Amino acid sequence: MVIFYQAPICGETRMKTQSIDTSPDAERVLIDRIRAAPFSRRFSFVQSWSHSMIEAGRINVQQLYPQATEQEVLLLYAERHYGKDMVDELSVLLQEREVYPTGTPDFLATLTPLFEVLNDLRVPYALCGSLASSLYGMQRATLHLDVVAALELRHSLSLREQLVSKYFFQQNEAQTALQQGTSFTLIHLMSLLKVVVSPLKARAVDKEMLGRARPLVLIEGSRPVKVLSPEDIAVLLLVQFKSSYERADDVWYDLLGLLKVQGPTIHLATLERLATLLDVVPLLERSLVDAGLKEERA
Repeated sequence: MVIFYQAPICGETRMKTQSIDTSPDAERVLIDRIRAAPFSRRFSFVQSWSHSMIEAGRINVQQLYPQATEQEVLLLYAERHYGKDMVDELSVLLQEREVYPTGTPDFLATLTPLFEVLNDLRVPYALCGSLASSLYGMQRATLHLDVVAALELRHSLSLREQLVSKYFFQQNEAQTALQQGTSFTLIHLMSLLKVVVSPLKARAVDKEMLGRARPLVLIEGSRPVKVLSPEDIAVLLLVQFKSSYERADDVWYDLLGLLKVQGPTIHLATLERLATLLDVVPLLERSLVDAGLKEERA
């Protein structure tokens, strides 16, 4: 659980720090450093932190199963996060194809095959989720990657045919997801990282989002990757927090971190308009106060 500390500061807005152990002054120094860092450095930090967390989990599995091979450890760790049934199917597929996962959390290598297929299909897409919020806000580790794409049912066959060599996914899941407008999951065969792909919803506000996506260079010398705008990521976090009955502390943490880092440049009028359309205005007001961007009303 994330605990927030509210610091009383005379003459200015009060900001809740991300942790009870962090002073407001120390957090402001951190925020200034994040703002000054290029997106490539932020991306590198998230990937490195994620690698450390995954490695710690695998070491724990190795200790529990000392006779397990390296590949068995990778699959046992994946089973903790994806479930036994899915990993059993994945294991059979890996054996049939003689694919030996490295388990290395290389985010771009995990995403590139998907991006190539979406580009071939001329389907607009963008990164979202915890990686996007870490790029715009305060960085944290993540165990899966999220992509939103303007996919339609007519794309399901092409997706299945072109993605099957690089990813594991359960039969007909993509087609069912596209029929129902829900997300579907891909497991990258080499890294064993999960990619959650979400089609656009029918709402006009969702269609606007891809048009506002920003091209960010995540690795120096590589092509930019489209990432949803900070305003869109923020409002999606608000919707997600509301859907959790306001219990998802990690989502609130991501939201406040984004608002704090983006504070000087975030477009509040756009954020307020989106919050109105998606019925999360009270939560937006509360988040702006907690992030120190607005005075609390008496």
